[in-house]
Parts: sequence; C-alpha cells; structure tokens
Amino acid sequence: MLDALFGGGKLNKMIIQAYEPVVSGNSSRTLSKAEGDKYAVQINPDTYSINHYVNYQRSEAMGTSDSNPKLANMAPTTMEFTIIFDGTGVVPPPAGPLDNIPIAGAIAGLFSGEEKYDVMKEIGKFSKVVYNFDPQSHGPRWVQITWGRQIYDCVLISMALNYKLFDASGTPLRAEARVSFQSAIGDILRENKEGKQSPDLTHQRTVIAGDTLPLMTHSIYGKPEYYIEVARVNKLYDFRRLKKGSEISFPPAKKK
Repeated sequence: MLDALFGGGKLNKMIIQAYEPVVSGNSSRTLSKAEGDKYAVQINPDTYSINHYVNYQRSEAMGTSDSNPKLANMAPTTMEFTIIFDGTGVVPPPAGPLDNIPIAGAIAGLFSGEEKYDVMKEIGKFSKVVYNFDPQSHGPRWVQITWGRQIYDCVLISMALNYKLFDASGTPLRAEARVSFQSAIGDILRENKEGKQSPDLTHQRTVIAGDTLPLMTHSIYGKPEYYIEVARVNKLYDFRRLKKGSEISFPPAKKK
C-alpha cells in the first residue's frame, strides 16, 4: 500500500526454501513452512549459470577412426552461483515498510534494535536449509530456488566457502559461498516428461466455474490422482479453491 502511494519499489531477493521429507508411499513433495527452512540471500548473485548435459555411448570397432554416438541419457541440469555474506556494514539492512517515508523511516530506524549481521550465524542458517544431513531424507534436503521467473527444484551437490575479511579476533566479516545445485524432479513428473512414445501433451487450462483440480487432471491424463503433483508444479497451496479465470499448466504425460 505504502509502496503504491509513494512510488517505492522493493528488490526481490533470491529465496531458497526446503521441502518437507517425502512420506512413505507418496512421491509428491510440499514446501516446508517451518521457521528456519526458508532463506533469503543478503545480496542477489550478480550472475548464475544453468548447465545441460547429454551423455552418449560409442561403439568403436577395430580400425575405425570414429563412430556414431548413441544417446545414453539426458543428465540432470545444474545451477551454479555465488552467494556473498557481508558483515562489514557496507550492505544496508533490508528495507522496512516505512523506509520510503523519510521522517517515519528515520524514526523507525532509531528504535528498530536490529541485530548486527553475523556472517557465521548466517552461513549456519543457510547450511541448515541446503546442506545439513537430514535423517529422514538420508542426505541434504530438496530445495526450491525462486528468483524472478526462475523456479528451480534441486539438491545441493557442492558448496565451497571462501572467507575474506576478519576482525581483530579473527572472526570472518565477509564470506563467499560458491554453490552448485542439481535439478530434482518427482517420479511422476519425470516419467511424464520423458514421454518417449507420446507427443508433447503440455496443456494450459483456464479455470471456469465448477472446476476442481482432480476433475481437470482427470480430463487431461485420464487419472485424477496426479492432481497433487499438478498443484505442486503450479504452486497451488490451496488447490481446493481454484480462482476463476486463473491459468493452470499440466505438464507432459503419457496416457495409458
């Protein structure tokens, strides 16, 4: 409301949020809403890369100089970027709702009592979401990276921490985390996405009065039980109440 009145804009930060551990017998996943399972970076990466890999097999006969490649598999993509943790005071604290109003913002800043940014604590919070061993998942948890239009479901495969500046006691004041994530996709969507003997069946549907997600899913796939995975793909946290006129995407699927 205040942004609309005073013309201020807020910088969208990269968000990394952990998924709940998978329940036995259910391949679908839901994002965790627990405190500490969601991390907003202090400074957005200045660049990120997404790498695609295709693996081939070659049968090389005696006396030949080359051979025709045969597809072995399409490897998962990887996403790589660097996160900066800065406790030098150079980076201003996150904007509050009154920051766009000079007088009110100044007064709010005097009484905010905001805790000083601690690099080691922030690395600990970040590691809890993406790196720490989870006994239920038997490894690092699945996470979802959201930044602008990019939504990437993945798991961490590497993290290198580089400490750069220190105070008199040797405590790091700045650190860089070079991280690499590998894409992760549920079994149902993976099988549907491959669709080796089916055409591309991606569908976009507009919700009309009386529509429910199970009914719409049944009309697309012939099976209503896929509606949970469709809800996850479309980030429908309350899929029982579909908004009339909204667009829902149904990923590729094989009809049996």
